[in-house]
Amino acid sequence: MDSKMKGMVMAGMVVGALLFALIAVLGSSWITMDEDGAEANYGLSEAEIEFGGATMTMEYSEMCDDTDEDEVCSLNTAGTIGTFGLWIGILLAAAFAAMLILPMAGIDAMDNIPDVGKMVIQWGTGAMMLIGAIGWLIMKPELEDGMGLGLSFWLAMIAGLLALGTPAMDMFVAADDE
Repeated sequence: MDSKMKGMVMAGMVVGALLFALIAVLGSSWITMDEDGAEANYGLSEAEIEFGGATMTMEYSEMCDDTDEDEVCSLNTAGTIGTFGLWIGILLAAAFAAMLILPMAGIDAMDNIPDVGKMVIQWGTGAMMLIGAIGWLIMKPELEDGMGLGLSFWLAMIAGLLALGTPAMDMFVAADDE
């Protein structure tokens, strides 16, 4: 694989991680439940429950202020951790994508970043995405019967692993012209 192809593959991996992370952070299916005609999707900041054609939406922060239920407050805390981790990862992914794509277009705007900064951007992207997703997983309350991890959680995990795979590919896959 030549260096141009390697750069294009790495840019594609980062952009894919960025898109997956955006879908995950904006998605409403971190926890899903489908039981007895009721369907529920729990996101990072709100839950949407559909039963018998009626849909009810509740925000965790409002419910936590109104009640003393530990489960709702745990979902609010977990959602905050997941949201912060993923948004920081998304911002780093945008910077990482710019570091990879701009030189392909002949723009040397990112050359002034020190090597330590580049390493933080490269490795921090996937690390923050995984910290957000795993932090949410640790802080959320126990799942009840009929509940499972949803697509948004798995997309966040894939985004983090894809973003971590990009600098690993840069380190371990040699280009033919190097």
